Amino acid sequence: MSTTPRDAQIAIPPQELIVNLAKLYDRFAHALDPFSAEADEAEQAFSRELSVWYDNSPAPKPSFVEFRKGVIARCRKHLIATSKWSSP
Repeated sequence: MSTTPRDAQIAIPPQELIVNLAKLYDRFAHALDPFSAEADEAEQAFSRELSVWYDNSPAPKPSFVEFRKGVIARCRKHLIATSKWSSP
């Protein structure tokens, strides 16, 4: 699958960055209590890291909403790939 101009800036993200963002994403997206302080802190940290990455990305770049969706998709893929639970 080829990349389009919309997702070109997130085509090859630094692996360490995706690992860290995936951990934060997991903490707030899959929290047992989505209104807990820990979930809120994780979501805020995720948003800050994402904003810094987006702001430092060269033009042309997708809209922030598209960028965020693309990063979340990569975070989900990483979480699935590194899941300790095996599928049936």
